[in-house]
Amino acid sequence: MNTVSYAIQAAAMRGWPAQQQPTGELRVEVGTEAGRTQLVTITMARDGDNDPAAFIWSQAGDLRAAADPAALLRYNTQLTYGRVAIRDQSVIVSHAIHDASASLVAVGKAIYWVARAADGLEKATYGYSDTL
Repeated sequence: MNTVSYAIQAAAMRGWPAQQQPTGELRVEVGTEAGRTQLVTITMARDGDNDPAAFIWSQAGDLRAAADPAALLRYNTQLTYGRVAIRDQSVIVSHAIHDASASLVAVGKAIYWVARAADGLEKATYGYSDTL
C-alpha cells in the first residue's frame, strides 16, 4: 500500500486534513482556491494482473445536473491527472496508480490535480458554493 502511505505523507506535507476510514480508504481534504475545498478518496484495488493499484478520485457532482454529458468526455482531453467517469449517479474525476511504481511526487500531484479538476467541474455545474 505504497500509494496510501505516500498520500498520508503528501497530505501532512501540504497541510491537507486526512482521515483513514474503517474500510481502508483514505480521505484527504484539499484546498483548491480561496474558500473552496475538495474531498479526495484513495481506494486500493487490483489491476488486471492482480497487482495492487489505487484509485484517487473525487466526486464532482450529480449526473442528473450535467447539462452536456458530451462536454464531460471532451474535458477528459484536457486532464493530465485523472479522467471524468460516472460512479453510480455521480460524476467523478478518477486517476489510477500502479501501487508498486507509485512515488510521493506522483501521488501528491494526482491528489491535487484530481481535486482541482473535480472542483472545477463542481463549480461550473453548481456555481460558487461548495456543494459536495
